[in-house]
Amino acid sequence: MQTKEDSFIKKIISSIKDFEKYPEMAIKPFSKVLSYLIKLMLIFTFVVTVISVYKVSININNGLEYFKNEIPNIEFVNNKLRVDSKEKIVINPNTILDSIIIDTNELTEEQIQSYKEEANRYSASAIILKDKVIINTGAGIIQYEYEKIANIYNLGNMTKQEIINYFTGTNLSMLYVGIFIISFIWLFIAYLISVLLDSLIFGIIGYVTALILRLQIKFVAMIKLAIHALTLPIILNLLYIIVQALFNFEIKYFDVMYIGVAYIYIIAAILMIKSDLIKRGQELTKIIEEEKRVKAELERQKQEEKQKEEQRKREDKEKEDKKSEEKEENKEVGAEPQGENA
Repeated sequence: MQTKEDSFIKKIISSIKDFEKYPEMAIKPFSKVLSYLIKLMLIFTFVVTVISVYKVSININNGLEYFKNEIPNIEFVNNKLRVDSKEKIVINPNTILDSIIIDTNELTEEQIQSYKEEANRYSASAIILKDKVIINTGAGIIQYEYEKIANIYNLGNMTKQEIINYFTGTNLSMLYVGIFIISFIWLFIAYLISVLLDSLIFGIIGYVTALILRLQIKFVAMIKLAIHALTLPIILNLLYIIVQALFNFEIKYFDVMYIGVAYIYIIAAILMIKSDLIKRGQELTKIIEEEKRVKAELERQKQEEKQKEEQRKREDKEKEDKKSEEKEENKEVGAEPQGENA
């Protein structure tokens, strides 16, 4: 008979507090465990993406205010950007980007290279030139030419006010929607791969630990346990991201705590499985002993029945013998006298 599948919320609760259910989790089909992880990461990614877009919106609004009040007159004409400043402008917003360099004057390759070297000193920075923008993501340099951007988004000539107007209202909302979709897809893939790698690592650790405890658990089963064991660390990580975004609160050794909690859950799951196997072994021993007792009792009853049957046969034989003797006696008594006594 097929048991009813627990709901997604019940699986989360069981993964966090019901260690006695971990042996059941280890024998579930891998497809169901993977489906559970995907649902969990979809929720995780959704919340993280909302927070990311919220932070981006704050940075964009602050950037627009800074652009209105601090940036000189600017215009975009024939796919060229021009800022009314003969000197470079350096902005250190300390938001998404650590540094922004703006210089729309005619520059040599040596000057551009110098700006790149200056930007490389930061983890994330941008260089805004007259015909392109260069972004340093920390992982590499990305270059966007205004002509290509204008062709993609159908941009024409714009003044400073028109640029400000472009990034307000419907266009700004569409920008946020685009950022959300792209961020959600990218973050979901990144987080899912990261958690699967964590599951693999903790699966290996758990497998070795089980061998040390002289417990035979299949490696795939260990991966399933690792996925469920990572439930609480994933939720704690999500809460930490929310608190950090809202209150700028930082836990120095959070990664260590993440690993520690997951390992504790793995060890607890292994010990629970061992306890379950010991319990089943004891129950099996009791069943075997009970079977032996029942078998002995049946054998004893069988012997008793056999003895009773033999006793009954002896009594029946004695009765038959007695009847035969009585018949013989009756014959002798009832016989007619012969010869002289006739």
